[in-house]
Amino acid sequence: MSPIPIVLTPLDEHMGLDIARSLHKRGIPIYGLDHDKHAVGKYSNTCQFVLSPDPQKNSREFLEFLVRFSKQLGGKPVLVPLSDEHVLTISRNREMLKNYYEFVMPNKETIEALCTKVGLIESARRLNIPAPATFFPASTDEIEQIAARISYPAIIKPGESPQWHDPLIERRLRHGVLEGRAKVVLCNNADELKNAYRQLASINPELIIQEVIPGEDSRLYYVSFYMNRQSQPLAAFAGRKDRVIPIGFGSASFVHSYYDPELIAMGLRVFQGAGYQGLGGIEFKKDPRDETYKLIEVNTRFGMWDGLGARCGVDLGYIAYCDTLNLPVEPCLTFRTGVIWLDWRLDLRAAIAYVRKRVLTWREWLVSLRGEKMWAVYSRSDPLPGIFFTLRLIRILFARLLPNKL
Repeated sequence: MSPIPIVLTPLDEHMGLDIARSLHKRGIPIYGLDHDKHAVGKYSNTCQFVLSPDPQKNSREFLEFLVRFSKQLGGKPVLVPLSDEHVLTISRNREMLKNYYEFVMPNKETIEALCTKVGLIESARRLNIPAPATFFPASTDEIEQIAARISYPAIIKPGESPQWHDPLIERRLRHGVLEGRAKVVLCNNADELKNAYRQLASINPELIIQEVIPGEDSRLYYVSFYMNRQSQPLAAFAGRKDRVIPIGFGSASFVHSYYDPELIAMGLRVFQGAGYQGLGGIEFKKDPRDETYKLIEVNTRFGMWDGLGARCGVDLGYIAYCDTLNLPVEPCLTFRTGVIWLDWRLDLRAAIAYVRKRVLTWREWLVSLRGEKMWAVYSRSDPLPGIFFTLRLIRILFARLLPNKL
């Protein structure tokens, strides 16, 4: 009997490729869906690329496409959403899709709670999980009171991360409120907080004000799990974010696998307390004031560098595939430590930023690159995605240097 296929959506540069490369070795048919016809994953020798609608632009068209695609494949393939938009779309339409796909995810209420900053903080309070001091202003009047109470620096976040994908918000962030493409707006004093809040609230009022946990970026940790239908862990993997871009509040560019029983236990408190099922991950920052892990963020999906787990002995994607189909699988909760995950494009930018702030030297950066590494996108056994990714970067570079020539 042929293995049941798995459908990954979208075929992201990192997550989709990592799962596809792992499952391909096991002979599992893999289909990568993406609305971007230029996605580098389409060149992978590990999966079949399928152009699909974008759920962010037209969720109904995307759902109808999923149904048609399942019928074309026959049977019920495993479905794995790999972005927040895809997770929410599939969760909110699970009754429709469960007749065509196999998938494991928490109930709708848990997904909605953990995907929103308000729901996440409320869950942390209910479960008695340490978290940064957080406020939810309902009006510009309330921001005056909050600005007087909160410690600085402070940050402003969207209620849901996809909300800041709005072009109006992005233009506002680029022109004065925030430099770069960070997930938050940093405010160093009350005036900055009130000014930034008023600018952003005029476009989208669902904003959150939160204290900044002090300490360097290497105090950021992430633990990922696969939880079965009884909310028991079948897989656990963790890493430390040594560098992120933008500094302080951005995405990881350099990570190494890291094991701490306290970190794993804290993550399990969150997920088991929420009755979590399926793939997910939790970010913490270790507060130097009391050396406790403080809850920062939850992903209700496979994370950006969770593929490093397979390199270290915890194949989250394969364990998720097996459990979804009720195939026997042994729990895997230990792994090799000290293995590096590196996105060279992001990490070069991060290194420049850290050097400018004098928290890193070029020699220290070069020394940090020593050791066993997993390169984001690049793979010797699957080279074309990396080649086309590099060519795309070169084209972007020349377009910026010679805007009238290309």
